[in-house]
Amino acid sequence: MRFSTKERWLLLGIGFLLFFYLLLPTKKENDPPDENATDSVSPSPLSIDIEVSRPSPPGSVSPLLGSSGSPLGDVQRKGVALFNKGSYREALDLFQQAFALRPEEITLRKNVAQAHAQLGWEAIRQNAFADAEPHFAASIEQFDKEAAFYFGAAIAFHRRQKERDAFRMLEIGISLDPEQAIAYKLLGEIYESRNEFKKAIEAWEKASRLDPRDAALSARMEKMRREHRLFSQFQQAQTLHFNLLFEGREEKDRARRVIQLLEQAYQEIGRTFSYYPDRTILAVLYTDQQFRDVTQSPAWTKALFDGKIHLPIGGPIENEALLKKVVYHEYTHALVHQLSRGKTPTWLNEGLALYFEEGGTLDRDRLTPPLLPLDRLHGTFMAYDEPTARRAYAQSRSATAYLIDRYGFFRIKLLLEGLADNTPFPKAFEQVFLIPYADFELEWQKRMGSG
Repeated sequence: MRFSTKERWLLLGIGFLLFFYLLLPTKKENDPPDENATDSVSPSPLSIDIEVSRPSPPGSVSPLLGSSGSPLGDVQRKGVALFNKGSYREALDLFQQAFALRPEEITLRKNVAQAHAQLGWEAIRQNAFADAEPHFAASIEQFDKEAAFYFGAAIAFHRRQKERDAFRMLEIGISLDPEQAIAYKLLGEIYESRNEFKKAIEAWEKASRLDPRDAALSARMEKMRREHRLFSQFQQAQTLHFNLLFEGREEKDRARRVIQLLEQAYQEIGRTFSYYPDRTILAVLYTDQQFRDVTQSPAWTKALFDGKIHLPIGGPIENEALLKKVVYHEYTHALVHQLSRGKTPTWLNEGLALYFEEGGTLDRDRLTPPLLPLDRLHGTFMAYDEPTARRAYAQSRSATAYLIDRYGFFRIKLLLEGLADNTPFPKAFEQVFLIPYADFELEWQKRMGSG
C-alpha cells in the first residue's frame, strides 16, 4: 500500500506521540512521592480556632509529570512552582491545561482540586464565604475523597447560615477523616445555633481531645456546660419566633409577659428595618445571681446578648416600662446580629439598641471630651470599667443619633446588609453614606461641640 506525503507525515506524527506517551512516567494514586522531586508542596497544617476562621491543612499537589521540554511537563512544572508561591489562581489555569492533555490521570485531577481548595481557603480568610462555596464544590467534583474539601465547604455554608448544607458536608468529611478537630469545632457551633447544648458539648469535647491546646475552645465549652447545667432544669415557652427558658411555675406569668414583649418587638422593630429574622431566637430569664454565674459579665451589665438573649428578671415585674426597654434593647441586638451576620461595630450596635429602647428617638446631649475614637469602639465593651463603659455608651448613642438624623434609617439597613456581605466597615460606610468614615467622625464631633 502506498501513502501520500501528507499521509506519511500524519502517521509519523501519531507514532511520535504514542512513543512520547509511553515514555512518560505515570503516577498512580497510591504511588509513594518522589523523594528527589523539588516541585512539590508539603502540607503545612494550620490550627483552627473556635470561630472556625482559618483553614485546615492545605494539602499538596503532586510532583512533576513528564520530562522538561514536553508540553505536559512544562505546564505541570510551572503550575507547581506557582502553587508553591501561593499563586493559586494562575496555578489552577496551568493545572487545568495539564489535565486537558491527560484527563485520565488521577494526580492531575487532584492538582486541579487542590488549587480550587486553596482559592476557597483564601476566600474564607477574607470572609468572602459566597466566593468560597464554588471553589470547594469544584474541588469535590474533581476529587471526592479529600475530607478537607468538605470541611472547607461546611465552613462557607455555616458562615452563610446554610446550616443544613454545612451539616451534610461535615457528615461526609467526618466519614472520610474522623480525627480532625476542625470538624467537631464547627459541628459544635451548628448544634449551639440550634440550641442543642448537650450535642454541642459532646462535639467540642471530641474537638478538645484532638486539639487540647485550644484555650478558646475550652473557655467556650465551659460556658456551655454552665448554661446546660442550669437550662436543663428550666421550663420553656415557645412561639414561632422565640424560645424562652425560665425557672419554675411561679415564673410563668413573667415569662408570658416577656415573650409577649419579644413578639411585639419583633413586629415593631421589624417594620422599621423591613427585616424579620427567620431563625428562632433563644431568650433566658434568670435571677440576678444566675445571670452573673452563667454570663460572668461585669457588674454594670443589666442584660446581655451573645447569640442568646439573657435577661436577669427575678421577682415580680414592678416596672413594666423598664422591662419593655430592656427587652427591646436586647431584641435589637439579636436582629442586628442576624441582619449583619455579626459584623456590626459595637458603637453602632449599641446605638441602635438604645434607639429602639427609647422608642425610636435618641438624646443628642453634648459630650464631655476627650472622646474615645470610634474605631476603638468597634469591639466589645465588656472589658471596660463602669465609667469607661458609660462614656462608650454615651458616644454610641450620640454618633448613632447623628447618623440617623443626617442620613435616615433606610441607609442604616443598607450599611448592615453591606457588612453581611463581608465588606470592611470603612468601605461599606463610604459606599452607603458617600462620606469617608473618618470625615463622618470629625463632622459628628464638631456638631456635638466636642471636635
